[in-house]
Amino acid sequence: MPLYMFKCKHCSKIHEEILHISEPDLEYCGAQTYESGCGGRLYKLLVAPSAHTSWNTTGRYGANGYFSKALGVHVDSPQKEKKIMESKGFVCEADLPKDRWDDAVSAQKDRIEFQDKCIDTYTSALDNGKTKEEAVVEAFTAQDALSGKLDKAFAGESK
Repeated sequence: MPLYMFKCKHCSKIHEEILHISEPDLEYCGAQTYESGCGGRLYKLLVAPSAHTSWNTTGRYGANGYFSKALGVHVDSPQKEKKIMESKGFVCEADLPKDRWDDAVSAQKDRIEFQDKCIDTYTSALDNGKTKEEAVVEAFTAQDALSGKLDKAFAGESK
C-alpha cells in the first residue's frame, strides 16, 4: 500500500498515512488519524520518490548517455561530445581569447545605447510636433546610414 502525505490548510501540520488505493483521501486534520488535529481541511501533497544508486546499472552516463546542452542531443561521453563539436566547428570556451566575453558584452551595450539614442531622438521629435518623416530624418541620419552604423545597430551585427 502506498504512503500518502497530506497537509492541513489551517495549521500546516503534515500527516503521513498508508492507505489502500481504493480508500478515500483524508479530509480533515486529525479526523481519521490517531494524532490530534485542528479539524482543518487537508490537501494531498505530491511526493516524488528519491533516487537509489542501484537504479543506474548501465554505466557512468546511463543507457542514453547524457544530454549535451551545447549540441542539443544525447551523447555517450564527453569525448564523443568533443569530437562532434570539433566536426561542427565549435570552439571550446577555454580556447577563446581571455577578454572575448567582456568585449562582446561591451559591444552589445554600445549597440543598445546607440539604439536608445536614436529612438529617444525620434520620440522627442514627434513630441515637438514634427511629422514622422521629419523625425526619421532627425533620428536616423544619412551619415549613419551610409557608414553602415544603422545596419550594425539595428540588424543585430555587433562588429
